[in-house]
Amino acid sequence: MVDQTTPLFDVRGLRIVYRRPGAKPLEAVRGVDFTLAEGETLGIVGESGSGKSTIAKALMLLQPIAGGEALFCGKDITRLDAAERRAYRRDVQMVFQDAAGSLNPRMTIRQTLEEVLKFTAGGARGGQRPEDLLGIVGLSEAVLDQYPRELSGGQCQRVSFARALAAGPRVLVADEPVSALDVSVQARILNLLRDLRRSLNLAVILIAHDLAVVRNVCDRVCVMHHGVFEDAGPAEDVFAHPTSDYTRRLLDAVPDVSRALRARRQ
Repeated sequence: MVDQTTPLFDVRGLRIVYRRPGAKPLEAVRGVDFTLAEGETLGIVGESGSGKSTIAKALMLLQPIAGGEALFCGKDITRLDAAERRAYRRDVQMVFQDAAGSLNPRMTIRQTLEEVLKFTAGGARGGQRPEDLLGIVGLSEAVLDQYPRELSGGQCQRVSFARALAAGPRVLVADEPVSALDVSVQARILNLLRDLRRSLNLAVILIAHDLAVVRNVCDRVCVMHHGVFEDAGPAEDVFAHPTSDYTRRLLDAVPDVSRALRARRQ
């Protein structure tokens, strides 16, 4: 059971505005609220341009926050001092949609993981080796001396998870981690994410563009459209009793990836 009394993230009235010279400001996120508890998986789902990835960037301090507040363990992430920011960047790690593109093509997988371990001192699970990290994500040591171009999309995504885990994070922000993969590989990566959450007590924010991806993985779901949450609540409630037409349309478009997920678990 997820403990909802002590949230890691407590986000209230979050506003994010894109400003470009000579252009009208674009309010991409318009006052959304959510929390994330220890060990919980929160899904933020919506079509491209809805604002969901903008939230992920803001939580990673890659996008300025225009209004509201985002608290991590009770501290405003926009007001962290240098030492607190370094600790925050270890505690909150991101897995990107384009796994291969996020890996340095000139570095082997071993070099990629060793670099992170060097700068994080092994994170909260100090003393780990690249081999240990690959074992956690279900890859053999055979890939250590390979380059990203030599790996499949699913393997690259697992390496991305291993790289994030090297810091010993408390939270993974996974931005569309399976959208570039076929359905069978999606199922394996989503099952990996679920298993990592359970074995490492990770909290996860999963960004996705279809409800099928989050249905069997997330405890709670926020359905985003034009910068606001159309539906939000426990996953079972959102799926069984959607309150907005937009959520109903998303549900009608859900492919049967859930069947693949169930089959992989059996």
